[in-house]
Amino acid sequence: MENQTQTVTIEQVKSLAEQLGALGREPNQTELSGVIAGSTLIQIAAVNTHGENIIGSSERAVAAWFNEKYPPSVTELNWFETKHGDKTDMSKLIAGDKRELYTAWGSLNNSTKFDRVQKHGKSLAKDSLLAQIAALPEDEREAAYLDNDLSPVEQQDKTDSGSGKPSRTRDLYERNVIELGKLYRTLNSAENDPVIKAHAKKKELEAVLLHVTNGLKALGAPLEDSELKKFMDSLAKR
Repeated sequence: MENQTQTVTIEQVKSLAEQLGALGREPNQTELSGVIAGSTLIQIAAVNTHGENIIGSSERAVAAWFNEKYPPSVTELNWFETKHGDKTDMSKLIAGDKRELYTAWGSLNNSTKFDRVQKHGKSLAKDSLLAQIAALPEDEREAAYLDNDLSPVEQQDKTDSGSGKPSRTRDLYERNVIELGKLYRTLNSAENDPVIKAHAKKKELEAVLLHVTNGLKALGAPLEDSELKKFMDSLAKR
């Protein structure tokens, strides 16, 4: 196999570094996918290797690349759940990419860095996993939340920390509508349409959109953008 590190240029690295830096501290999977589209894993890893001051963003971008190649699943072992030295099929599947990544990093702390990448991968996959769970039959969702270390409810901050009043737990229905709505609007936006069509993982992104759409339909939420936003805002204000 050709050594991909030989094809990486400073111009490519700087361009990618600037685009990743422009995304802010914690870009989501969709934002990162748009930036890294067409880039190899070695090129993304080189952003870190060449000493750009965005190591966190670079590692999140590596995680996004793995999520693109190995789409998150609520029923199978995910790449970010593998352990060093285990013999699972997923570990064997990603072994080649890990070797190339470690070579590109050339660090004495490769395992530690990959642990961070896995944590980023799990975080970035959350919306996709929630969308898949929402599309499951209702009697299967609770087990799926537990299996994927996700919670169907979210504890909100106290509105008055000195009042002694307990914080309000957001209703499960509200949370699913709002979170799926955000993902749906991102994937269905006109500006992201050409990005998705040209993306190497076009089919996977379209499949996620289908899952999210079905989830919103099941929740009785409108799909027209302005109506959906209005509906989401009304739930968030409760």
